[in-house]
Amino acid sequence: MKEQIPLTLLPQSLTESGFNAPGYRACYEAARSAHIPATRAKNGRWVFNASDVGTIAHRMGLTAQTFTNA
Repeated sequence: MKEQIPLTLLPQSLTESGFNAPGYRACYEAARSAHIPATRAKNGRWVFNASDVGTIAHRMGLTAQTFTNA
């Protein structure tokens, strides 16, 4: 079974995966409109699979973070 993570942690997961993450509200609306792979758990909360982070980033049009040495 795939690891299901609460949608509230999606912005953090996207950032940790190297993407410029949007805020939670944008993630929630994308889930609600079925734009990204997310489901509602039995408790009614939205969840996503950890293995779908790349797909989610692509569907949301996110770009990779760029780091510079200042």
